[in-house]
Amino acid sequence: MKNFMKLIVVIFVFLVGLQHVNAQETVLKEVLLTTLNSVNELDLSNLKTEDLMEYNAGLTDRIYEILESDKVEKEKIGAMKILSNDTERDLTDLLGKKMHKKYVKLMEDQLKPLIKKDKTLKYLF
Repeated sequence: MKNFMKLIVVIFVFLVGLQHVNAQETVLKEVLLTTLNSVNELDLSNLKTEDLMEYNAGLTDRIYEILESDKVEKEKIGAMKILSNDTERDLTDLLGKKMHKKYVKLMEDQLKPLIKKDKTLKYLF
């Protein structure tokens, strides 16, 4: 009976550990928005900064619609890639081609810690 209980405990610990490994941490919406809005290094005008922050608020909402949807991971990645294309076009219109490239480079660096928590975010830029 003792061996049976030990076996049950080992199986339970294994299953809990397996679930923990497969679980993906979530990135708080506010943290993502703050990261997207951290553009001090770009020396944008106040108007462009305000426009970008307004755009990022909507972008964050669209990102979380995808992340919190009932879609399977593959569909979420596809939706993020489509959103990425739309975002690239929108940001180029908003910031201009040169500043858009600087913003994307900055965001690739800034988003690295968040991408480690949620791999789906790597398809954003």
